[in-house]
Amino acid sequence: MGALADLLLAARTTPLALVGTGALSATEKRRFAPGDDPDELREIADLTGLAHAVDREFRVTAAAERWLDSSFAERWSMLADRFRKALPAGIRSGGGWLPIGMWADAHPWDETWPARADILRHLATLLGLRTPDDAEPAWARRLREGAEPDTADLEVLLPTEVDRLFLQNDLTAIAPGPLQPALDNRLRGMTEHESGAQTSYRFTADSVAGALVDGETEQSILSFLREISLTGLPQPLEYLVAQAAARHGLVRVGPDATGGTAVSSTDENLLQAIEVDRNLRPMGLVRDGDRLVSRVSAETVAWALADARYPATLVDRDGATVAALRRRVAPTAPAEPPTYATLIARLRAHRGPDADAAWLDRELEAAVRARALMLVEVAMPDGSSRELTLEASGIGGGRLRGRDHAADVERTLPVRSIRSVRVL
Repeated sequence: MGALADLLLAARTTPLALVGTGALSATEKRRFAPGDDPDELREIADLTGLAHAVDREFRVTAAAERWLDSSFAERWSMLADRFRKALPAGIRSGGGWLPIGMWADAHPWDETWPARADILRHLATLLGLRTPDDAEPAWARRLREGAEPDTADLEVLLPTEVDRLFLQNDLTAIAPGPLQPALDNRLRGMTEHESGAQTSYRFTADSVAGALVDGETEQSILSFLREISLTGLPQPLEYLVAQAAARHGLVRVGPDATGGTAVSSTDENLLQAIEVDRNLRPMGLVRDGDRLVSRVSAETVAWALADARYPATLVDRDGATVAALRRRVAPTAPAEPPTYATLIARLRAHRGPDADAAWLDRELEAAVRARALMLVEVAMPDGSSRELTLEASGIGGGRLRGRDHAADVERTLPVRSIRSVRVL
């Protein structure tokens, strides 16, 4: 559950890049803990509707926002229920599912099903719905029977979530247990997460600056930290937040009168550095008097400057500071696949009387070019049919030539007498 939250939080800030197969790119996989399989987590998120692939990007949905702010019990209940609803119909039963041991035999005529069943069983194990030795936990029984999730038995085995932590002089924060999700999400927005156990956070100048760009203020950060700290607010941390806030706003990014984006600063040296920064060339920033202008949107420019470690602030047309949120939310469900029913109906409606003959001619011409071996059904004068195995050698004048493999002779057949052709 913690690893899935890490994946969704990463995708919420910046959509994760996908390769052609739909898997996460190698660069994205390196961002996660070595013991986790990001593609397994991506599969769970996609199956349960918390995130979807959109244009080679893995983006969170609106449901993921609610899920991330929920407690562990609520997270697990939502995830398990969505997993149940997403299971194929062949293994569903009365609102629940068939015993997991029966899943492998649900679709005996589908060659791809065994591999898919293995994946679903593995995901069920990751979600705590099945033990590695094929036993069924008590909290999974109600779900299998179609009832609402009950996490009472599961919560007994879990550490209690905490709402306080220790702030230290080395600019780190240590939680004595799993931090409540809402607090964890906000704290991650102003720190760099250090521990796979979700208990250690580090404050840096860049992380605090990112929080300021995302809409936080110096006062809101300090008030939040004082509220959740068991050790007060260390002076080095207070200085770090104050220094980041003092620098924040030196570069102001907002829309201009022409519909583009204007970048201004009271520090001319800083503006000159931005103008010649190679990393910012895709933004197309050009000098216009005492400012830089671009045709790229203000939010995009603000985040590009923040990523390049410039103290950028997004402002509106009136000069008021606004949050530069760069979350791109995916639709709740993937887009419906294209349907060609209308096109097929139109083609069939315009089908002429010679369509079958034209199709047969094309099949025979292709077989001749490939010197293919084919099974030809021929209408005989007495009304019966006969099948011949021919190696096509030529076609012309309304006749097909080929070697009969059974009799080892050359035959010439009238095309109009051929009822069907099947390439072997």
